[in-house]
Amino acid sequence: MKPESAGILERHAKKDRNMAYKAGIVIAQLLMVPVAITFIVSLSSGGGLGVFAVLTASMLLVASLSVVPLLSTQRRITKSILASVTALLLSVFFVDRMNGGGSLWIIPAIPALSVVFFPLVIRNITLPPILSDKKALITLAWDTLWLFLTIFEVCNHSGDREGMRAGYIAAFILMAGVWLVFGVARYLPVNGWIKAGTILIISCIWMAFTNDVYVYFAEHKKQLTILSTNFSDWTNHICVNANVCTLILIFGGIAGGGLLVYGKINRKRKCLK
Repeated sequence: MKPESAGILERHAKKDRNMAYKAGIVIAQLLMVPVAITFIVSLSSGGGLGVFAVLTASMLLVASLSVVPLLSTQRRITKSILASVTALLLSVFFVDRMNGGGSLWIIPAIPALSVVFFPLVIRNITLPPILSDKKALITLAWDTLWLFLTIFEVCNHSGDREGMRAGYIAAFILMAGVWLVFGVARYLPVNGWIKAGTILIISCIWMAFTNDVYVYFAEHKKQLTILSTNFSDWTNHICVNANVCTLILIFGGIAGGGLLVYGKINRKRKCLK
């Protein structure tokens, strides 16, 4: 009965694929109707092809979420994401052109979309053997690159050199903490409890002192926020910041230390077994 049931299931699957393909073709043809009408009206009125371009990109976005999954047999999510992101960026670009251009909307949109969708795309892509186990590293490197390129393009476009310098300093401090946490989570050869404790301690130190580090490099001032700690004063914003940073260090250090101790005990137990 197994060969017979397998044959029945395969016939049903083939029938479903054919129906999906036909549905995708019909939807694609329906989406072409407003595109064709807009193209004809734009040419006859002499108003330019701005509205046509925007509508076409919008229909491409709809098609990427409906037609592409129906016509695809493999890696549907990856293809849909790539097509929809491309259509969305085209829509933003054409709207900007219609409004006279000069807008920077599309520049920060690329890294923002990349942070959300790039992990899903690269997860379903077959890479060479030397890179097959480095997809997380590639993802973080890709997003870091786009962050710095965005700062450069925005500040260079406006001619704000000082803003570029401040942006690079802030981005470097931000991504230093992210990369450090990533390195611990991905490559530190210990159990999950020790990793969790280490990451918690790193995060608490980073949150408590990151502003001091930024002020030192950006404004060339030496300060230590936690020196202004005063738990009896919660009205002054300086004391509030210092109190919060100190509490983060105290409770985060205790929790992180506890995880480290438990992780070491757990590792010794496994070694004894």
